[in-house]
Amino acid sequence: MARAFGGALLVVALAGCQPESDAAAVERTARASVDVAPAKPVRGPVQRSLRATGTLFGEESVTIAAKVPGRVAEVFHDVGDVLAPGTPLAQLERVDFELALNERRRAFEQSLARLGLEELPEGEIQVETLPAVERARLQAENGHARYERGRLLRERVPPAMSEQDYLDLKTAWSVAQADHRIAQLGARAQLAEARAQKAQIESAQQRLLDALHVVPGAQRAGAEYAVVQRRVSVGDLVTVGAPLFELVDPDPLELRVRLPERHGGAIAIGQRVLVKVESSADAYEGRVARISPAVDVSTRTFEVEIAVPNPRRELRPGAFATAEIETQLEPDVLQVERESVTTFAGVHKVFVIVDALAQERVVELGRERDGLVEVLRGLDGSETIARRPRGLVTGTPVRVVVGGGGP
Repeated sequence: MARAFGGALLVVALAGCQPESDAAAVERTARASVDVAPAKPVRGPVQRSLRATGTLFGEESVTIAAKVPGRVAEVFHDVGDVLAPGTPLAQLERVDFELALNERRRAFEQSLARLGLEELPEGEIQVETLPAVERARLQAENGHARYERGRLLRERVPPAMSEQDYLDLKTAWSVAQADHRIAQLGARAQLAEARAQKAQIESAQQRLLDALHVVPGAQRAGAEYAVVQRRVSVGDLVTVGAPLFELVDPDPLELRVRLPERHGGAIAIGQRVLVKVESSADAYEGRVARISPAVDVSTRTFEVEIAVPNPRRELRPGAFATAEIETQLEPDVLQVERESVTTFAGVHKVFVIVDALAQERVVELGRERDGLVEVLRGLDGSETIARRPRGLVTGTPVRVVVGGGGP
């Protein structure tokens, strides 16, 4: 009986040691395989760019300061208002300026009256036509005529005029000539005074106009200014030069960034720039507008100014921004889908499918854009790689499933 039992065990053992059939092996391998979706590296154009950070500024920033001293009578606008050039901002009290203007006008009218004029002519004035000078001239001419008549009488034989009367006529003529010259000099002095008083009137008029502070004129048509800060209130007493308002032209804005000097040859005016700010997920398009010709000796960087259109006022002056400056377009660059790359401890890997097995490849990556990442080293472009290679290691059996998502 024991002998029969031992024989049975031997038969079972021998049966377990028989080699597995090919069909059974394939079935077991299929059950152990991981389904993966295939992906192919692609070649295509890549836009090279430089990344920099900076601050947004208004292309035109203005501080409205008081041109004349006075007390603030009215304030018309406040922070956030968007205003066209010429819009009133604040009005100082006008009374003192109006009184000063009227005083200068009265003094000017007196000077005109002394000259015998109703208004001051433009350009040069012939002083001989002024009433006071003309009167002195006529008196001098009359003295000369009387002297000539006296001379004829004195030259008669016998003389018809005494020596004393003749000398009196000659002296009267000389005095009339002197009076004429004095009248001419006086008229010129009065004209100069009248012109000075007219200039004082214009100055007083300007000071009266300067009591109203307005948005300045813009350098481009259709420009507007936004009030960034209001520094005065009704009743404040301001002096000349005191800041009243801070204004900024919000469209376009100007992004100022600094780049290392080694990039000087890659930057050119007109290059396209994508600008992003933390307050928005959108990217805003700008253009390189100005490039500094000098390098800062302390930082070894140069400044680049980027014009960023802002018609909807979504961007704010003073905001921190990141710029992607597009420099050159490379036509043939190898790229893979970002989801095909795994990263651990700073090492980037993809899994290449070779003979239904996964093989790990370490790759060096470049810039990423639109879900594709540039492969600098590690692939030649002919490989088939696994998309979303979660759980794969070198040697893992894989089954390529078009449209499959892997584990």
